[in-house]
Amino acid sequence: MNVTEIKPADIITHIEQNFNRTQATGLNCLIFLALREGSDVAHHWNEWGFADIPQQVIAWCDELQEDELLEVATAIINGLLDEIITAALDTENAQSHAEQAIDDQKQPTLLSDY
Repeated sequence: MNVTEIKPADIITHIEQNFNRTQATGLNCLIFLALREGSDVAHHWNEWGFADIPQQVIAWCDELQEDELLEVATAIINGLLDEIITAALDTENAQSHAEQAIDDQKQPTLLSDY
């Protein structure tokens, strides 16, 4: 992909398809540091040594305007929150099913029990 053709949606898709939670969190940190400091993402990538984040993705981010970079960061945050919420719901559902399976108080009594 040519750098001049890169769009936030392209970066977001790449992140969703290729990054794990740690990489996504790290990239978001780098983006927000760059935005806060008024520098580029590559500067912070070099400074902090997030070698697990591909340099190509860093270069793509640095080609974006500030609003576009915020769009990427927002998408990363939303993806991480979705992952957390899904995990919490899965845990809650698993606990609910386990309680139902174990709780014999809810079983109807049999006539032979009298």
